[in-house]
Amino acid sequence: MFRALLLLPLALTACSTIHGVKPVGRGVIRPELSVGGPITQVYGAPIPIPLSQLGATYGLDDKTDLHAAWHTSAASFYNLFGADVGASRELLEWAGVRPRLMADLTVLTFAGDNEPGGSPGGFRLFVQPTVTGSWDWGKHKRETVYVSLTALFQPFPKLHLVPALAVGNEWALGKRLSLTTEFKWISFYKSNLPVVPDYYGPGNIGALGFNLGLGYAIGKLPEDRPTEAEGAAQ
Repeated sequence: MFRALLLLPLALTACSTIHGVKPVGRGVIRPELSVGGPITQVYGAPIPIPLSQLGATYGLDDKTDLHAAWHTSAASFYNLFGADVGASRELLEWAGVRPRLMADLTVLTFAGDNEPGGSPGGFRLFVQPTVTGSWDWGKHKRETVYVSLTALFQPFPKLHLVPALAVGNEWALGKRLSLTTEFKWISFYKSNLPVVPDYYGPGNIGALGFNLGLGYAIGKLPEDRPTEAEGAAQ
């Protein structure tokens, strides 16, 4: 099995911002670009590995989202096909200090050859459940701060589990455009020594990661819909 797949569980846990921070709204399509990954040492400086992912989220209803993405950096640099699909559901609405509670389940697949003419490639399947608590804030309540607990499972050929804690914020750059900044602490219970490359982690435990995400909402936003009272008046 080619070398690129050996470190996939750790890298994949940090290759994109958390799915399902809050519902996008019924009928809304939100194209998304995410860049970042585990922070490693490059010429003595802490630099996030620039893993990229291009995808979109669709609001099935006002509480449920479907999402899919293509892992562009895997295809560009490692000749790997990588994709994921998943669904998010709001379990509890945000109300003041009480967070919005979201649950997400994502399935990721990777397959291909590490390099032309090399050893035969392989296939990996991952399952990633995530629970997120989020709070809206700001003048128009368009900013959202969140904390998440996620875990990447590899069920076969050998069982692997890579948990991570995440904290981030969606910054509203208008009604439709948003920028997400997110930090993760990946594999927060396990020593990262000896691992190559050198990952940054508190006390050499786990690996810290940083991601940026850019999203743009297409369609009628929930805030633009008429209220029940306005609908009855019409």
